[in-house]
Amino acid sequence: MTTQWSTPAALGRRLQRTYVGHWFAGTQGDPYALIMRAQRDDPSAYEEELRSHGPVFRSEVLDTWVITDGTVARSVLTDARFGALTRAGARHRAEHLPPAGPEPGPARARDAHGRVPACAGPVVSARDEEVLQGLSERVSRTLLHGLGAEFDLVADFARRLPAQVLAEFLGLPPAERDRFEQALTGCARSLDSRLCPQTLDTTRTGMGAAVELRELLARLLGDGGPWPAQAALALAVDVAAPAGALICNAFAMLAGSPGRWAVLCQNPRTADEVTQETWWDQPPVRVETRIAQEDVELAGVPIPADGHVAILVAAAQRRPAPTGARGPGDGADVPLGLLGDAHSTSAARTVRALSRGALRALATEAPGLRPAGTAVRLRRAPVTLGHARFPVARTGSGAPTGPGAA
Repeated sequence: MTTQWSTPAALGRRLQRTYVGHWFAGTQGDPYALIMRAQRDDPSAYEEELRSHGPVFRSEVLDTWVITDGTVARSVLTDARFGALTRAGARHRAEHLPPAGPEPGPARARDAHGRVPACAGPVVSARDEEVLQGLSERVSRTLLHGLGAEFDLVADFARRLPAQVLAEFLGLPPAERDRFEQALTGCARSLDSRLCPQTLDTTRTGMGAAVELRELLARLLGDGGPWPAQAALALAVDVAAPAGALICNAFAMLAGSPGRWAVLCQNPRTADEVTQETWWDQPPVRVETRIAQEDVELAGVPIPADGHVAILVAAAQRRPAPTGARGPGDGADVPLGLLGDAHSTSAARTVRALSRGALRALATEAPGLRPAGTAVRLRRAPVTLGHARFPVARTGSGAPTGPGAA
């Protein structure tokens, strides 16, 4: 931990100053800064304002080029000239944004075509995705069997599921899995913290949990085996919060359309379609960031080396009109989260598998599940836009009804 983060007072001042900068930029009319404030349940109005400025918008105060166009977004995510870190190996604005969780690992070398070589590290294959989906369905059933008629879909289910599935997938000893789950839960705000300053308590909790998680995986996995410690750490952190967000977003969509829930209960295989549709409309990672490794031009806009680029995923893959073809208007049918290098694709595949398995289990084990109160979104979560709580209740059978009927 660097000196500037070594005391609570220094850390708190840094967090507060950075967040004030976001607020100042927002009051000056910067829609990207308003998204980074992350104080609204639905940022789509700000996203649409950014789209009106063209495919690339320059946020001066936050020193970021913001992309809302699907074609440009896809070009960045598949371009070897963009990486996760600066050429010096640092995060964007690392002096201002201490992460509430592990730092991202160094970018891996790519070949001349922008592909990550197979030897660069472990990946989640299509076969692994099937295994993860099966694990998710089985673990989901176990979790549901231990819950009563009323529970919180976030705290009791969607937040616990990824850790328990990943613990088994990574081969962690049963005696260490509770500790793994607790440490991973402590890192829940990691992805959001890299762009939006968290509260002091959340940041300190995340930093402590990151140290514990790293040490635990290093001791249990080391550098050998199919998933070395560093790769396992990256996978776990990149999967946990987005998987929980996707599961809750999917159920919220189904709860708003009881007929869709009934279809899923009658045919749990449609969980694949529900997951895909949710990924397009409410993606589990709403902001993808990259850093230019050399001078690049995007849609006629020059981006200097080490320039920070933020892709607003929901805006970039939003349909141009309600009746338009699925996708961002360029004919592509793959969600943006499944593009990019092998590591990010592995995380996305795992998130998808966890969501499919969870929805299948919910449909078969709790067909009477329904919202039982007001679902509350997290604040300061511009990347995941996850839920803080989502009270639900289950009856003997039937489709979910609105909160007013609870």
